Amino acid sequence: MALPACRDSSSAPADPAAARPAEPLPPLPALADGLTVRLTPRPDRGVVDVEIHLVGPEAARAKELSISRAWAGIDGMAALRGVRVRDGEGVIATQESADQGPERILVLGRAPTSHLAITYRVASAPRDVARFALHLDRERLSGVGHTFLLLPRANEPLPVHVQIRPGALAPGASGASSFGVGDDVEARATPAELANAVYLAGRLRTFGSAEEHRLVLLGRPAFDAEATHATITRAHAALERLFGGAPRSGPATRGDFSYLLVAEPGLGKGHDGALLGRSFGLWIGEDRPFDAAVTIAAAHELAHRWIGGAVRLVEGGREQVWFSEGFSVHYARKIALAEKLIGPRDFAADLERTLVNTAGALPAHARSRQDYQRGARYAAALDAALRKASRGKKSLDDLVRALVDRAAAENKVDLPVAALGELIARELGPARGEELDWVMVRGHGEITLDGDAFGPCFHRARTKSKVHELGFDEASLQKTPAMIRGLVPGSAAARAGLEEGAFVLSSKVPAERDGDADEPVEIVVADRGGGRKIRFLPVAEREVLRWAEKPRCRD
Repeated sequence: MALPACRDSSSAPADPAAARPAEPLPPLPALADGLTVRLTPRPDRGVVDVEIHLVGPEAARAKELSISRAWAGIDGMAALRGVRVRDGEGVIATQESADQGPERILVLGRAPTSHLAITYRVASAPRDVARFALHLDRERLSGVGHTFLLLPRANEPLPVHVQIRPGALAPGASGASSFGVGDDVEARATPAELANAVYLAGRLRTFGSAEEHRLVLLGRPAFDAEATHATITRAHAALERLFGGAPRSGPATRGDFSYLLVAEPGLGKGHDGALLGRSFGLWIGEDRPFDAAVTIAAAHELAHRWIGGAVRLVEGGREQVWFSEGFSVHYARKIALAEKLIGPRDFAADLERTLVNTAGALPAHARSRQDYQRGARYAAALDAALRKASRGKKSLDDLVRALVDRAAAENKVDLPVAALGELIARELGPARGEELDWVMVRGHGEITLDGDAFGPCFHRARTKSKVHELGFDEASLQKTPAMIRGLVPGSAAARAGLEEGAFVLSSKVPAERDGDADEPVEIVVADRGGGRKIRFLPVAEREVLRWAEKPRCRD
């Protein structure tokens, strides 16, 4: 039975009475066997034309197309326009599968011939959407395949041709992707690897070579690109030494590895990063320095080559995010400090960001904020316990290496949580091994950290510090009518003239939530038939218990 088609404006109308003779389809291009992805930016229209061609015996076996349903919170199908699927004989009808898994699946209405072609347009994402989505302007294109590539489903690697046609961008533009630098790159990959890749076009600069992990830079950053390349390479080399060289299992095992970095205007203090198969992508504000926080973010994504990439822990068929993300949080700062890419003060600040103030520390696309925090706390507690029990002879490093080696030996990525439990029981006793399931899988109990959990140079110290304090109940701004409730006496809001019960005509509250806020809150309150603007910095000085470096421990 033929399935109904996804139609675009050129499709025959549904009403037979109004049907017109279909225009003949243009001939398909002559292409080599394999999978070709062709991207043509149209900045004047705010779209990218996408062509995907599967040529050869694999095309005739194709039954389904897929695109990510909600990768990093983005529904890839939402930005697609005018999807048409065809082969040499004509249009192929499709129907969306009822499967509600992580991918949207289109089922083909008939078997294709030896050339399957999928064409559509992708609308550029709004500026406030995560940087992983496809973004386009006159100067550049960037995006992650998960968010805009509708690909045939196939498990085996195929010859791949990634073609980027940047001619409509500003002069001097060229293309690059996770598969290499250039407007036309050949590789061998699965459709899943094509989805799990970065695609760039614009005025690119390249540092280093494929053999030493090159940096591909798009944009005009405030930081020194060569120094940044050296920083990332150093962190990467340290992780390779720690976990035993490049991963022998997982998605990032074949070919070279690249750092794709986009200096994005208007991104401010924010940044987004992700491990993407044969590369990692990092989007950072054009005006932001490559500071300690960004260095740790880069080390975090590199740690995923092993933790979550070469080995994942699963329970009941579900990935345990506390391991993939939380352990990577732990190792990112640990490696950065050991390599002196950050200082002790930066390390202590990251402990606060990721172990205490998690709500304001994680990227918007984080899969589970609680899992990040609990995983990082558990990794730190386990690391400290192993060092103490072995008198410094063993650490968490040994357990993670053992998991990576086992995954490689068994030629698979997913291991049961019990694999880690067995290692813990061997080193710390059966009770600690059983605790893993109760605390981390089932989520019971609290994870406590001793004051010396991070070594003799760090402790919990009472100190006066600037902290974020709005000074009233922010939820009161969302009610109708909006009026100030829960005003804190003596707060910056109260000192600026805000009063309990004041009617709010308009408000502007900055997104940044830390003690270094430099953007004021602006609130217009009703005042004698008019409006009065009140401005203040949402900051207060409080005595807090913070992770801090000890004096005389800088070396």
